Amino acid sequence: MPWCTICNMTDLDNALPKSLIQICETHSDGTFQVGRRNKGAKATVADAQDQAPKWNLMTHSISPRHPLAAWMWLKDPLFRISPEPLRQRLMLDATMEWQERCSSLDFPRVYSKKKALEGFGSVRPELQQAKAAMIAMERYTQDNPLLWILYNDRDKTVSFLDDKVFPREGGYKQTWIMREPNWDRLWDAGAWSGGDLVSWLERQEEAGFKVDWPLEPATATIKAMAAEYEAIHHSAKGLSKDELRQKLGRAKAMRKLLS
Repeated sequence: MPWCTICNMTDLDNALPKSLIQICETHSDGTFQVGRRNKGAKATVADAQDQAPKWNLMTHSISPRHPLAAWMWLKDPLFRISPEPLRQRLMLDATMEWQERCSSLDFPRVYSKKKALEGFGSVRPELQQAKAAMIAMERYTQDNPLLWILYNDRDKTVSFLDDKVFPREGGYKQTWIMREPNWDRLWDAGAWSGGDLVSWLERQEEAGFKVDWPLEPATATIKAMAAEYEAIHHSAKGLSKDELRQKLGRAKAMRKLLS
């Protein structure tokens, strides 16, 4: 269902009042809440600061449940404090901007430009559509590099969008952890160093999560991989080709994140 079908609301066609814009500017941390709350009322989406922190990071509740809403939550203070109908209108405008941006971006084969356009244009994108839209955000922010980390606490997996370009040379200035496949929780780990990120990934592995590290190419030989693995002070003795692809890919990714 496209955004436009839920955003055709005449009361949103009027210009935003200056008072609301001023509120946005003076509450850039998103702590202001639109409307009054009864003390006994349940927390709303705007109350993300009331969510229990995780990994010493603020837990942000995202609504609508969409990667674009997560982007806007951290990038647009007005989006944070807006009621749901206004958020949908803001997302409609942002969708059009992102669909234009996609025309100048490169996409991997699996997550195509077509999937990204569908992801931005859908209220409830399919998994590949959502990931393609997130790829677009990563590719668009090359001057301020963004890394999405997909955290799945149901299947106990941690993954990255594009293992062919992860980790990026030079590191990242923005690191966002997003809960998939619901797209309803977001953690901003932008203050983490590469070492912090590596430590976090290791802790997830210790907790039983499978981290989808980049794999070495299937065309690589056992001999070449073993030599490279031992050159970084690991033992390749007794490892199969598949094991070497995984272990060498993990070791190289960690070294690059730490460098």
